[in-house]
Amino acid sequence: MKETNGNGVSRSQRWTQQVLGLGVYGALVMPYVRRSHGLDRLDPSQRYLFVANHVSLLDTIFLGGLFWRSHCCPILVLGDKSVWHGSWIRRLLCRHIGFLLERGKLNPGRIRDLQAFGRAGRDFQLIVFPEGTRGDGVQVAECQPGIYYIAQEARLPLVPVFLENMQRVSTKTGRFHPFSGLRQVEVHFGPPIPAEAYLGIPRKEFTAYVREWIGAARVKPVAGVETADFTDAADHP
Repeated sequence: MKETNGNGVSRSQRWTQQVLGLGVYGALVMPYVRRSHGLDRLDPSQRYLFVANHVSLLDTIFLGGLFWRSHCCPILVLGDKSVWHGSWIRRLLCRHIGFLLERGKLNPGRIRDLQAFGRAGRDFQLIVFPEGTRGDGVQVAECQPGIYYIAQEARLPLVPVFLENMQRVSTKTGRFHPFSGLRQVEVHFGPPIPAEAYLGIPRKEFTAYVREWIGAARVKPVAGVETADFTDAADHP
């Protein structure tokens, strides 16, 4: 069920992610991402659990390129097997960055898989799109309960991420906009939330907590603070 089991990171996996990161950054991040905010908050020596809104399959690619640039590697992305096996390109990518599950009812077997993904945070930067499906790029949908089990097992700093204007580039049902989407996307990284701040939150409340933080990560540059392309100058409101 899983493309990567999280039992350490092989040399070939590190090398492949470095090559992919370089290519993605040059081919997609630079043309389409206008600015990132808060990326300088991340410590490359620290592992994180990133929770982001989901608009397009390119979300994973853009985040991977930004993480390559900031040396926050290697990454491991939780994904839907049926979606990522939809084409040979997706299958190729998920071999090196994906932890894939078959979507369905949350059951003891699924919970064990989610916990295994959480334990992989010892070696990887974990990326989760907790809404469970791709949205409109404006509103953050209700988060699925699986993020609770991942976070409880990972016990890593939680970093909320909001990808703004991704719908101008690509969506779940729309076509790719190679020209009108240029320099449209802004990626907002909220402040890392220490594990001790969220581990005591009950499951039903935790999904709302994650949703609120993802939405709050979308901020505007603060007056008087330097900001430019890929210059991080956003503070949490």
